[in-house]
Amino acid sequence: MKRAAGFSVLEILVVLTILGILLALGVPGYQRWITRTELDRAAGLVATEIQTTRSAARRGEVQTFQTTANGTSVTSRGVNITLPTAKTDAAVELRFQPPFGTIQAPSGSASPTTPVDVIVRSTRDPNLFRTVSVVSLMGKVIVK
Repeated sequence: MKRAAGFSVLEILVVLTILGILLALGVPGYQRWITRTELDRAAGLVATEIQTTRSAARRGEVQTFQTTANGTSVTSRGVNITLPTAKTDAAVELRFQPPFGTIQAPSGSASPTTPVDVIVRSTRDPNLFRTVSVVSLMGKVIVK
């Protein structure tokens, strides 16, 4: 008598059950990782745009970086840049002046103050955020 080749229904059900359990455990962690990665990318984009705005000011013209409260984009050197799956918490304006790209004092203020914080918050999970800090008058940027 020849034995039939292949898997039995019971073997397939056991494998599918184990696979289902592994997926149920792994998918939420993967989704959290994706959310954190997207937030890190958005915070990095904000930091890069602040540094690019400062570099442009060193070439001879006053340059501005702006965010709006609950905005999903930033304005850097007059260009609107959309943040992927993130938003900024508060309105912030940084003006960099030539020739060294230093931060200009806000109107009505005697001198600029640092640090200036831009909070970038995830639109997928509002409890997740990164703080992009300009910590010196020369425009040094730190992402926390």
